[in-house]
Amino acid sequence: MRRPITRVEGSSPRVQKIEIESPMTMNTCLLYPKEGAPCLDQAKRGPKHCLLADCERGRTKRVVPVEEPNRMWLRRISDRSWVRTRAKLWLALVIAVTLFAGPFARAQFAYVASNGTDSVSGFLINRGTGALTPVAGSPFPAGSFPVSVAVHPTGKFVYVANNAQFSGGNGNVSGYTINPGTGTLTAIVGSPFPAELLPNSVTVDPSGKFAYMANQGNNVSGYAIDPSTGALTAIAGSPFAAGSTPVSVAVDPSGKFAYAANETSGNVSGYSIEPSTGALTAIAGSPFTAGSFPRSVVVDPSGKFAYVVNAFDGDVSGYRIDPNTGALTTIAGSPFPAGFFPQSVAVDPSGKFAYVANQLSANVSGYAIDPSTGALIAIAGSPFTAGEGPFSVAVDPSGKFAYVANMDSGTASGYTIDPNTGALTAVVGSPFVAGFVPQSVAITPLVPFASSFAKLEIKTGHRPGFHLKEFFRLATNSNGINPVTENLILQIGTFSVTIPSGSFEQIRHDRFGFEGSIDDVRLEVQIVPLGNNLFTFEAEGRGVDLAGLTNPVTVLLTIGIDSGTTTVDAVSHPPDDGR
Repeated sequence: MRRPITRVEGSSPRVQKIEIESPMTMNTCLLYPKEGAPCLDQAKRGPKHCLLADCERGRTKRVVPVEEPNRMWLRRISDRSWVRTRAKLWLALVIAVTLFAGPFARAQFAYVASNGTDSVSGFLINRGTGALTPVAGSPFPAGSFPVSVAVHPTGKFVYVANNAQFSGGNGNVSGYTINPGTGTLTAIVGSPFPAELLPNSVTVDPSGKFAYMANQGNNVSGYAIDPSTGALTAIAGSPFAAGSTPVSVAVDPSGKFAYAANETSGNVSGYSIEPSTGALTAIAGSPFTAGSFPRSVVVDPSGKFAYVVNAFDGDVSGYRIDPNTGALTTIAGSPFPAGFFPQSVAVDPSGKFAYVANQLSANVSGYAIDPSTGALIAIAGSPFTAGEGPFSVAVDPSGKFAYVANMDSGTASGYTIDPNTGALTAVVGSPFVAGFVPQSVAITPLVPFASSFAKLEIKTGHRPGFHLKEFFRLATNSNGINPVTENLILQIGTFSVTIPSGSFEQIRHDRFGFEGSIDDVRLEVQIVPLGNNLFTFEAEGRGVDLAGLTNPVTVLLTIGIDSGTTTVDAVSHPPDDGR
C-alpha cells in the first residue's frame, strides 16, 4: 500500500519541505537541488535531480518535488485534493529552529599558559564585545613552567608545552579535553606525555592528526593524536633534527609543510610532512636564513607566505612559500620594521593583516599584507598599546578580536580589529587578569559546517566577476549564526573578502542581505535560512578577475566562528552584454 504523501514548497523555487504521513507519525524532510539543477516535478521519473538533505525520522521512501515557485502548497497524493496554506507560518518556524542553539552548542574560549603559577587560565569570549570572563574552575594545573598552549582544530583538546627549565628533566606535554559548553579543562588519560629537552612551543597540524613541539635540544618532536581521546603517541623517527635552539614551530594550512624558528642559529628549518605518519623530512635548501634571534614563525591562511620575528633585530622576515617544495624565498623589502624585542607574530584569518607582540616596547605592531607580494605595510596608528612585556599574540577565528598575553603585568589585552584597516581598539574591560607570568595565548577554532557544496561561475571579459551559490548545514554543536552581528569571510581560491559585522541587513524575516563595495569589488550577497540548520548563501561579485584560477577551486566561507570549505569545478564564461 502506498504511503500517503503531503508535499510543501517554501518561498524558494528550488527548495522543498516534504512531509510524509503515516498512521503513527509525520516525517519532515528537506530537499535541495544537486549541482544547481531545478527541482521540477519528477513524479513519474523519480527525484533524479534532487538530493535528500535531512529527514528527522528517516524512513522516507518517496519524495516528489513541486513546480510552483514562491508559494506553499499542501497536496494529498492519494485523493488529489489541493489545499493552499500560507508560507509565513512555515518560515517563522524555520527561523526559530535555525537561529537558536541547542543545549550542547559550543561557546568560544581563550586559554593562557602562565609559567609563574604552572597553570592554564581559561576564558569565555563574549562574541559581541570580545570581553573575557574566567571559566569555572580556572586556572587549571599544568606541568612545570608552561610556555606554550595550542588548541586542537576540532576544539576538543588543549595541549601545553611544559619547559621544566627550573625543575630538571626533559619537560613534558599536558593534554586536556575541553567541555564544549563551559570551557572547563579535564586532564587526558595518560597526561602529561613525555617530551624532549626543554620544549619551547607546541602546535597542532590543520588535520588534527599530529602535534609538534620545538625543543631547545635542537630538534622537533612529533606525536600522533588519538582522535577520540586526544592522547599523544610519539611518531616513528621522532625527534627530528632542527637548527640550534628551535623555539617556535608552525604548520602550513595544507598540512604539507612545517617550519621551526631556530633562535641561536638565526635560521628557519623547513620540513615536508608525510601525510599518513606525520614524519618530518628536511626540505631541500633548509635551513633558510632569518634575522638575529628568531623567536616565532607563522604561515598565512593562503599558505603563500611565512613570517618570522627576529628579536635582536626588531623586525619581521617575510618569505614566499613554494607550493610544491615548501622552500622559502625572501620577499622583496624584507625584513620589515617592528618594535623592540618582538616575540610573537600572528596573521588574521582573512590573511589581510599581521600582528607582532613587542616585549620591551610594550606594544603591538600591526601590518596590512600585500596579497600579491606578501609585503608588510604598517597600519595607521601602529603600534598599539599593550600591557607590560607582551609575549604572545593570537587572533580569534572570526577575525573580530585579537588577544595578547602580557608576561610582566600578568594580564591579557583584548582588542577589536577594524575589518577595513586592521587597526586595534581595546575592548571594554581590557586588560584581563591572566595569572602570574602569562606567556602564551590560544583560542578555540572555528566550528566546521556539517556539510556544504557550491556552484561557481566565473565571468571573464571586460566586466569580470563571479557568481557563487552554496548550500551549507551548521554542525549540531554550533551556536547558530547571525550575519547582522558577525564578520563574514569569503575566500574563492586566492581571492578573499571580509564583510564586517553590522554590514548585513535582515531584509525580510527570512533572509539577510548585503550590497556594497569592498576593496573595489561590488558585492551582492544573500543568506537564507531553510530550517534544520540548512542555509543558502549566494554572492555576486563584480570588478574582480578570477580567470586565472584553476579547477578544482577551493571555496571557504566563514560566518562568525562557523566555517566550511568545499571544492568546486568553476565554469567560466563572458558576461552577457546586457548585464
